[in-house]
Amino acid sequence: MLNSKRIFQENPELLFIFIFLTISFTYNYQELLFKKPQSIHKWRQADCASLALNYYQEGMHFFNPQTNNLTSDFGTSGKCCPSEIPILYYAVAILYKIFGYHDSIFRFLNTLLFFIGLLYLFKTLFYLLKDRFWSAALSILFFASPVLAYYGNNYLTNTAALAFSMIAWHYFIRYYFEEKSNWLTCSLLFFLLASAFKITALLSLFAISVIFTFEYFGILRIKTTGKIFKRPIRFIVCLISILSIVGIWILYAKWFNQKHDCFYFSTTIFPIWDLSKEEILGVLDNIKNLWFDQYFHVSVYIFLVICFLYIIYYNKKNLRFFNLTLLLLFLQSIFYIILEFWTFADHDYYVIDLYILPIILVISVFDVLNRHHNKIFKAIPIKFIFLIFLLFNVYYTKEELNARYRTPINDYEKYEALYSISPYLRQIGIMPHDTVISIPDVSHCSLYLMNQKGWTEYTDARFNRGQKISYNQDSLGIQASIDKGAKYMLVNGLDELFAKAYLKSFCTHLIGRYQDVLIFKLKDSLQNFSLEDKVIQKKLKCNAETLSVDGQYFISDLDNIQFEFGKSQSSEQSFNSKFSSKLDANMPYGMTIRFPNLKHAESFSISIWRKAIQNTKAGIVATCNAKQFYNGNYKILEKDTNNWERLWMEFSIPKQLTDQELVIYMYNPDSNPVYFDDLEIKYYKSILMELPKTY
Repeated sequence: MLNSKRIFQENPELLFIFIFLTISFTYNYQELLFKKPQSIHKWRQADCASLALNYYQEGMHFFNPQTNNLTSDFGTSGKCCPSEIPILYYAVAILYKIFGYHDSIFRFLNTLLFFIGLLYLFKTLFYLLKDRFWSAALSILFFASPVLAYYGNNYLTNTAALAFSMIAWHYFIRYYFEEKSNWLTCSLLFFLLASAFKITALLSLFAISVIFTFEYFGILRIKTTGKIFKRPIRFIVCLISILSIVGIWILYAKWFNQKHDCFYFSTTIFPIWDLSKEEILGVLDNIKNLWFDQYFHVSVYIFLVICFLYIIYYNKKNLRFFNLTLLLLFLQSIFYIILEFWTFADHDYYVIDLYILPIILVISVFDVLNRHHNKIFKAIPIKFIFLIFLLFNVYYTKEELNARYRTPINDYEKYEALYSISPYLRQIGIMPHDTVISIPDVSHCSLYLMNQKGWTEYTDARFNRGQKISYNQDSLGIQASIDKGAKYMLVNGLDELFAKAYLKSFCTHLIGRYQDVLIFKLKDSLQNFSLEDKVIQKKLKCNAETLSVDGQYFISDLDNIQFEFGKSQSSEQSFNSKFSSKLDANMPYGMTIRFPNLKHAESFSISIWRKAIQNTKAGIVATCNAKQFYNGNYKILEKDTNNWERLWMEFSIPKQLTDQELVIYMYNPDSNPVYFDDLEIKYYKSILMELPKTY
């Protein structure tokens, strides 16, 4: 025990490593490392992973980045260039060459980089404070952010860029105090890496450059004695080199994307002035309700506000360099938010680039606290309170991470088959370069998960600055993909064929089935599959004419089946005969029937006549535990001269509803009455029961 204590005292970094690993296990990193892209922003995760995979599979051509989605070159290639220099993706591809393709390699490398960044933050704080507790606690505080903890163990480059920024700041602070030119060289090298991974990491370097300008031209004295930059020409050359490398890549990316008609990865801005007042309020509302408590728990915001007020009040005791850096980072952050305002509505990871501001704030505050209020700095009660505060935030982040990987935030269950389908596709002869159409998917995540080239239901908005291009959202779109070379269509869930009637004419040659995924060969005259081959197991009708003795149920004339809410019977209107079911706010439910013990891929066709005085929300509802399945999507097939209209709904039963109970009913939440008559339900056997599992 004494030896362990002595080891931690002599090697403070080991203490931080131990704490980081402990919290990583608390966050379940040991399991998350092996997860393919999923949950929040799985689309962007899959894009990053796809870039690495395509380097690995397509010849390791650094300047020819590609993804699995074929939306470039007018929908024929996957060539698209990200704004970040693809060093991380290329490095992962090299590791794939050495160890084989495993997603865990990508996650592990990104996690390692994030950890090294936090370790250097610890080293920076320990260098200034010489206090193990505060150095470890303040570093871990930034590991207790749900956004950082989530993306730190993920596929995006943002946390790696932040990590390199933290390393660069460590060496620059050492250079500031020790005046060793090697530290400045190391700092600039890591600032180059940070900005290569994410251009917004240049915020730190811009702040330092402004300070250099003030000092070089004598506008402001930064250090009390001497100058920070002893070799200004060397700094200028390095700065120009960094900006040139990053700038040349941005220009190359824009040229590459223009050459290949690619509007996939953003190399532009989305400023606030392009938005209407309503759109601006919508972005702010999303930040408030979706993301604000994901950046930090509110208690951390309070802590940071206290730090901000403290440094404002004691600004004269702070190093002028830190004061200027904080001011410049703050102004740049505001400018960055204005320029990229629209992206903050849906992209929590865009804030990661701004975390360097609170990091420098905390470093400054505790440096002043250590030098000028040492009793408070060393007070055991304050450390104990901060420890409780920190443990609470670690627990909070753990819970938020768990939530991100659970339903409903994580839709893994819906697409589970795609995560393991690749070996089966190879087994039935579909190779990675065989182009496919993947339904449903508005992103391109499914293509990466299957490791297939192809198209989805993606809409190319072209940065909202041109005519949108929609893929595979109607029969013309499907045919366009076939004309471009699509060989197969993969439909994840039979219900998609019911919901999207335009798919049926293309889904006639079934060559395989993997769990819920149906695999069809396109351009083939052989037909072995049709939804029209369904077998009816029950046909039920309710004309609202006959009631049970107690008046509680409608009775079917065919086989005496009971439908609930017979009390809604009305003679005011009818489509046929004398009666209908009248629904309003006082009697909102009618003609209700239950189907227990559902089977996967059973299906229903429902039609009913409806009459309403004015536009209404009333219609057919099918539900099975509303959180799992709720369908109110009907179509109006026809109308008669008396304003009666026939509603129709068709759907199949997904696997997760097996053995549960389905409830079908008519519903009207409005105060104005709506009348329903002549309900017909066709209950079909599972079409999958007639099909083998594999072909």
